[in-house]
Amino acid sequence: MNFDYWKILAGACYAKDDRQCRVWARRRRGVYTTNGGVLCIVKRSLPDRFLPDLYCFGLLGRFAGYYPGYSREIPAHLNALTWAILKAHTENTAGQVRLRSADPRETPRIDFRYFDEGNDVRGLDLASVVEGIKFVRKLTAPLKARGLIAEEELPGEGVQSDEALREYVEYQAWGHHASCTCAIGRDEDPLAVLDGDFRVRGTENLRVVDASIFPRIPGFFIASSIYLAAEKAADVLLAGR
Repeated sequence: MNFDYWKILAGACYAKDDRQCRVWARRRRGVYTTNGGVLCIVKRSLPDRFLPDLYCFGLLGRFAGYYPGYSREIPAHLNALTWAILKAHTENTAGQVRLRSADPRETPRIDFRYFDEGNDVRGLDLASVVEGIKFVRKLTAPLKARGLIAEEELPGEGVQSDEALREYVEYQAWGHHASCTCAIGRDEDPLAVLDGDFRVRGTENLRVVDASIFPRIPGFFIASSIYLAAEKAADVLLAGR
């Protein structure tokens, strides 16, 4: 942005002795009580979508994903604005989780199989994210007209056509909440890995209670759905089923 810092972040260094942390410590108020999101919009990416499928939220900071040292970017850019675009209710269901070996200490091999690697043959997921970028650009156009925006870093002013935006999204989109690979379902469902009491079919003394149990992604942020599943699982175990 064309100013040094957002007023709410004046003096912020995300450390124990800065002003924002003192406000939080004394009154449990201020910017450190939040995740940095100042505005969110839930919308349909296209009018014919059955449910709202985009969650667009503005963050006061530079956030381009999780990578080693990513958090150092935040106090170093107190004048940045990031629009994060979350795509829900995806068409693609081709992601996979595979064991690397019989050693339980080895992490599994997770492959999301996005876009052309997946089974969304019509490309609806990709088109939705592109529409999300175009939408938030419209939101920030007045700020740009007033000279408040210094520059658009990502995707950048040179990425304008739908084709260019699709290519950008294909290479840059990411996710880290894997789910729906160990679905719960009825006995007659051939894709149901778990029964109604979270037991893994074909095994003994093994249950699964996490984000993998959903047949389909239940919404935008699935934490509350996981809490509900955990509550049910606790009741099942206490009942001795």
